[in-house]
Amino acid sequence: LQLGAIIAFAIITETVFQWPGVGLLFINAIQFVDIPVMAAYLMLISVMFVGINLIVDLLYFWVDPRLRVDRAGGH
Repeated sequence: LQLGAIIAFAIITETVFQWPGVGLLFINAIQFVDIPVMAAYLMLISVMFVGINLIVDLLYFWVDPRLRVDRAGGH
């Protein structure tokens, strides 16, 4: 699953179908060169991306027992 592509296409979908949302806010920020809004949007997307990747990695560690380290000192 490519979350970055989904987020990018959400902006396109909002623009094409005229659904107001965060993507439209970002497009307007680009048009009016609103740097704080662009920075906040990119920070939000970055935090979401890192958070989702962290959750997936933790779930992967929880599901796959081969990734766990034996704490008793054995191999």
